[in-house]
Amino acid sequence: MYRHKIAWSLAATALLITTIVVGHDHGTGHRRFAQARETVSVDAPEKAYAVWQRTGVKGRTLVLFDRYPHMHGRFNYQGEPQLEHSNLIEYSIFQNVIRKLYFIVPDENWVEFLQQPTTKVIKPIAGLERGVSLYDLNGLPMIGTTPSSLPHLSEPVLVYINGDVFDARQAQDLLTRKGISSDITVIYQGNRK
Repeated sequence: MYRHKIAWSLAATALLITTIVVGHDHGTGHRRFAQARETVSVDAPEKAYAVWQRTGVKGRTLVLFDRYPHMHGRFNYQGEPQLEHSNLIEYSIFQNVIRKLYFIVPDENWVEFLQQPTTKVIKPIAGLERGVSLYDLNGLPMIGTTPSSLPHLSEPVLVYINGDVFDARQAQDLLTRKGISSDITVIYQGNRK
């Protein structure tokens, strides 16, 4: 009987060690952060990918200040997906730059957002007054939430701000108030100078 207890204890310990190693290998071990903090303005959405590629970031959470649905993407590729004006997020997912997404909806637009025919809510997010898990064809965890409900995120995030939709300074102030740090912030200016 004593041998069985030892065998079970050794098996449980081996399983725990294996779980920790695999979790590290497929979790934070595959995330890459930029060496320095940087804020970059771009004049086309797809240029954000060049910034992320240059800094070598991988497996990251993106806080997205933009319209929904963001950059519909393309699902009719002939061969490998190519980066285009309309598919920054989708392409970044394919390239393992983004692994999770927080899509920010202005507080005053929340009810309207939930009623849009393009909004496909999977379930509410526990602990967020205004937070829902959104359906995403790419299988990426995508959370729709408002500035007032955005939770604190403990690791540095990538930030993408569409300056034609959100005021970049207000978005950055929100992140500061929430204690969220970013190593790379990209601001798309569109037609604004």
